[in-house]
Amino acid sequence: MFNITSTTTSRQKVARLSRLLYQSPTGKKKTTATHDATMNVLPMATIGNTNSTVVTQRCLSSTMTSQASASSSSSSYVSPYQDLFEMMKDSSSSSKTNNSSSCASTFLPPSSSTSTPLQTNIPRLQCGIPETVLKFRTTCYDRLMLAPYVQPSEYKVILQVQMKHLPLETHVEKEIFYQIVGTRFNHDSQELKLTSNQFASRIENKRHLCWMLDRIVMGAKNLARDSYR
Repeated sequence: MFNITSTTTSRQKVARLSRLLYQSPTGKKKTTATHDATMNVLPMATIGNTNSTVVTQRCLSSTMTSQASASSSSSSYVSPYQDLFEMMKDSSSSSKTNNSSSCASTFLPPSSSTSTPLQTNIPRLQCGIPETVLKFRTTCYDRLMLAPYVQPSEYKVILQVQMKHLPLETHVEKEIFYQIVGTRFNHDSQELKLTSNQFASRIENKRHLCWMLDRIVMGAKNLARDSYR
């Protein structure tokens, strides 16, 4: 009996000590105290968030105010180079319109009214051959150290023109033309080749070749006209 009573007393003491350990001095459990502590912390965090929100709202309002003032000041600002900028804009717009009109004109097919002035502006010989189809060829040499200081063919000029550019229409005109030029005409390439080295100037030799071509073509047409009479 003694042993059982002592054992029961010791167990009661252990249970009482455990209850004391898990209880606060006010008689509440520690879990409740922990819960109250967390509840006390949360309002402080909420207050801190509220303060930061207020500060953020003030910063945003100040930024919007500064932007509004800057925009109002920029709208009232007048640049001293405003006239120059407007002139540049006008010139750029006019150049764009001119380019568009020129591109449109290049892609449009040429009409008879526009093609006639272009053909009349092209320089032509007396026989009617346009100068743009004539090919002139010459050779340049280095200066000699001794007299006469130039090569013998220094001023030689060669004229080349295709048969299709010559204003010879009838078969008789072409036959007379072949008889006049002889070997100067290449039947394979259908090209006439004339050479002049009579003058000590390339310009004079070029004029002489143009004069020779005029006389050849006009002479062939005149002889063909006389043959019909």
